[in-house]
Amino acid sequence: MSNFVYWFAGQGPQIGLRIGGAVLILFGGWLLGLIAVRLAGRLMDFSKLEFSKLLRQFIFKLIRWGIGGIVLIMALGQLGVEIGPLIAGLGVTGFILGFAMQQTLSNFAAGFMLLLYHPYNVGDEIEAAGASGIVEGMNLVNTTLQTEEGTIITIPNGKIWGGVIKNRGRG
Repeated sequence: MSNFVYWFAGQGPQIGLRIGGAVLILFGGWLLGLIAVRLAGRLMDFSKLEFSKLLRQFIFKLIRWGIGGIVLIMALGQLGVEIGPLIAGLGVTGFILGFAMQQTLSNFAAGFMLLLYHPYNVGDEIEAAGASGIVEGMNLVNTTLQTEEGTIITIPNGKIWGGVIKNRGRG
């Protein structure tokens, strides 16, 4: 037990400073994320470009996740974790997942294009990919429609973006 006390007396302050630094980095990153999202929202409000609600939400999530990832890596570095192998491992994992999830990534890319060009919005009555109905919701992977009969249909965005989209306006 006395060996632990001597070890902790020598190493405790250094460990405490590392943990305190990591907590400060995480808090600062959280605060930076809030500020960046508000700034992006104001820039979009004052821009002459029209941003759909879905595109705004996507941009806000992208900012939060981007800052969060960078801050997490910085905090781990502060704790003494080797960052180089971690980033290399993430790169290899990303490559493997990207190869395995080609169809999902295709839907993701199509969803991004739909958000960017917004051929329809929530509440519009559309016909796409052989289905028609009122757009109930949309994310980067799929679009949800409600048919006249009240049936909910989920269509992958890749099928919508690759075909004809008829927008009849507000349902």
